[in-house]
Amino acid sequence: MTKPPRRLPAGQARKEHVLSNIIKIGNQELAPKELRGQRVVTFRDIDLVHERPEGTAKRNFAANQERFIETEDYHRMSYSEFSTNFVPNQSKGGNPNNDVILITEQGYLMLVKSFTDDLAWKVQRDLVNTYFKVKKPLSAIEQLQLTQQAILEVKADVDTVNQDLQSFKMDMPILGIECDRITAAVKKKGVNCLGGKDSNAYQDSSLRGRVYSDIYGQLKREFGLTSYKAIKRCQTDKTVAIIEAYELPFTLEEEINDLNAQMVM
Repeated sequence: MTKPPRRLPAGQARKEHVLSNIIKIGNQELAPKELRGQRVVTFRDIDLVHERPEGTAKRNFAANQERFIETEDYHRMSYSEFSTNFVPNQSKGGNPNNDVILITEQGYLMLVKSFTDDLAWKVQRDLVNTYFKVKKPLSAIEQLQLTQQAILEVKADVDTVNQDLQSFKMDMPILGIECDRITAAVKKKGVNCLGGKDSNAYQDSSLRGRVYSDIYGQLKREFGLTSYKAIKRCQTDKTVAIIEAYELPFTLEEEINDLNAQMVM
């Protein structure tokens, strides 16, 4: 017993529409049609993209209609509703009381089982991958999650850039402020090693110069550099610590002691 046709309620079809984006299917172009959030095609669409004589898909459907389930494999709509909502700019023509069958993806795959030529395989792939796949609109929560994720990713990138920048700055050779700090530490250590600014050793410019030169030489030996100014900014504290721990070589120490002893005598 044939089930009575189920038409969409009046007004519901008005909510459905033909989408404006044209999709290339095989050698043809097809305007997507969407019903209840689901892409559908007509018999005419199927004949067009498969390049079959008009009426082929309709005959296949009629020959196997008992195998198709309405609302799952196809939907039924009056021609007047269809022409109003899907082809409003085309000539209406035909009997407005006739039904139009709209085939779903599942119904389409069942309908074209007998189409096995090379073009059919390509068209089926195109329809399944580019036509029937409709991206579901994101919910407000999903949009918020994507926004938050994007913000976190941007923040992570900014943090990484900041870290890289700080690392770059610290790997740079010492700048003016670090250079002054190292120079001040060398002078202080040199004065102490020479016995103070009032000592004979300190007043001897040649001896004083050799002490300072040896302290700087110690820094170059420690860091393997030809100039203390090539020391990295991040090594400033270590450099000052090396200066503070500096000890005079035996020959310089003896010479300073001998010269300062003359003041006592």
